[in-house]
Amino acid sequence: MPRFRFLILTLALMAAAPANAQAWKEYLSREDGFAITFPGDPIIEKTVWTDFNGTPRPARRYNAMRNGSSYALIVADFTDADYNLTRGSFAHATYVYRMKGEVTFDSWNAIDRVDGHQLQIMLDDGNKLFFAAHQHLGRLYILDVTTVPGSAAPIQFIQGMVFLDENGVR
Repeated sequence: MPRFRFLILTLALMAAAPANAQAWKEYLSREDGFAITFPGDPIIEKTVWTDFNGTPRPARRYNAMRNGSSYALIVADFTDADYNLTRGSFAHATYVYRMKGEVTFDSWNAIDRVDGHQLQIMLDDGNKLFFAAHQHLGRLYILDVTTVPGSAAPIQFIQGMVFLDENGVR
């Protein structure tokens, strides 16, 4: 009987190892002023975000995949932009995302006491896009999650972001 219990315990631990390897991970970027939980280590790519006036802004895209769903955070640098352009950057991002499909949810939103906007969009391919945009300290933050049919809503990712101050602390 003790051998049987040991075998059951060993099998249970072996089965838990792959699940643990897929655990969500806290990611912090002092350079871009945020902390968020990703479903694994994000891939970071330099990109550009085009503002309302058509000016390309330097940006970084943080992306991780899980079970066919894509979890991305785009951070665009508006630190050298006019105040009004910076302040309206999340409204422009919301406009851009509204064009991607049928909007099923559209609301003002706040994360970590930072105002923004949130959308849920049904895409033509049957996937669902969850979007949020916020402007903080001269940066535009775009949360972009595309889920496959049957996936749970990515509330942990969309609502779990923390903004850091100028010194890289909360």
